[in-house]
Amino acid sequence: MSAYVDNFRSAIASELGLEPGAILPDVTFEALGLDPLAAMEVLEIVNDLTGVEFPASLFRDCRCLSDIGRKTSKSGTTTRLTPASGPSPVHVAYSSTSGIVGKYAKESGVADFWTNVYPSQRRLVLAYVSEAMAALGQPLAHMPPGTPLSIPSDILAKHSKLMEALLDILVDGGVMQRVGTRVVRSSVVVDLTPSSTIYEQIARDFPQHADTHRLLNITGSNLAGCLTGSMDPIKLLFGSSLGRDMLFEFYTNAPMSIAASKQLSDFFKNAFISSLEPIEILEIGAGFGGTTKFVLDMLISAGIRFKYTFTDISSSFFKTAKKRYAELHLSDSAIEYEVLDIEKPIPDKFRGRFHAVLSTNCIHATKNLQISCTNARQLLRTGGFFSVVEFSTRLYWLDLVFGLLDGWWLFNDGRNHCIAEESFWMKSMHAAGFQDVIWTKTLVDGKRPNPQVIVATTE
Repeated sequence: MSAYVDNFRSAIASELGLEPGAILPDVTFEALGLDPLAAMEVLEIVNDLTGVEFPASLFRDCRCLSDIGRKTSKSGTTTRLTPASGPSPVHVAYSSTSGIVGKYAKESGVADFWTNVYPSQRRLVLAYVSEAMAALGQPLAHMPPGTPLSIPSDILAKHSKLMEALLDILVDGGVMQRVGTRVVRSSVVVDLTPSSTIYEQIARDFPQHADTHRLLNITGSNLAGCLTGSMDPIKLLFGSSLGRDMLFEFYTNAPMSIAASKQLSDFFKNAFISSLEPIEILEIGAGFGGTTKFVLDMLISAGIRFKYTFTDISSSFFKTAKKRYAELHLSDSAIEYEVLDIEKPIPDKFRGRFHAVLSTNCIHATKNLQISCTNARQLLRTGGFFSVVEFSTRLYWLDLVFGLLDGWWLFNDGRNHCIAEESFWMKSMHAAGFQDVIWTKTLVDGKRPNPQVIVATTE
């Protein structure tokens, strides 16, 4: 049987959320529930994993895994090598993780997020926005269909972009609709269930996401005040122990963050497990250090020799980070702490030094992705790679928290929103001089992973 059968088995299992052992050789794809769209995703995964391009007709001609084995064993008839030299080591290391993102999602508690959690989260966000509009003199429930929404005059001018995002939420929720340049009331009845009731219900129903929704509630329940300036979102988020604790939990222990960190650390392990020399890694915007802990734990357990440079725009995070990583008993030379602003010219001591540069939920907050990626590339030695963990699909709750902060809206590089799709990252990274840009195409619960692990290579 073809050597590619195991690749197809793993890709199909990941796509369908099954264990590989459940994909038996003679069970038909139809019986497994593999539809044509999912079959195309499987082809992309296997193409990326093997460096071999299989024809789009493969799943039309093959009814089960055994058929694929027989079909692909006929040399020269159904496959062709894409690059003559095959995929790069970085590409191979990444592909071995992208095919099993369903496993990371299941282990982290987000395998059913879009089906089970997101509808309730979306309802909660809509309730916060509707209540804020009512508090500011725009009670949607009492507006006849066709009535245009007037932007309350007491909303601070600096929140104009956030207001556009809030209008998107109202339109997405169906209670408003766009007619030309206006946003008017639709005929959809407004759900008058108090946001506090919805919040309590979602906390009970989805305890693994409790801290994420607790963070949302801090600002969502005070949205009207934050928009007018009577409440300070910075004080709510950073000036209280609850706010700081929930931010820490989001960046370090939120299920979506854990799933991405698992994939990232496995990718690093695959990329460096055979290295004969110590690996130099730099993290941009390390902040609370959630990703750092995953990567350091992996490096230590895999026996990979390394030097890790933990950086942030401010040294205020360093004390907590040093205390957190003391339990790892690293040598003084294994990890260093440096202030680095990725939007400014790179210091000479960092140029061309690192095998890998990584950043989690940081680069999106810079003004220009191309400039930031260009600076990140200058940190790398030849053959190195830049890996970012970033949301690539908008989650409206993020606007109700981080959208209240000025940094969310500073972008001037052509983005329509702080959250950029994979295609925009690819465009920016190519313009920054990177050769190849890869991300995960495997679907989990009908969507690509969010946040995404995006990797750009230097060669």
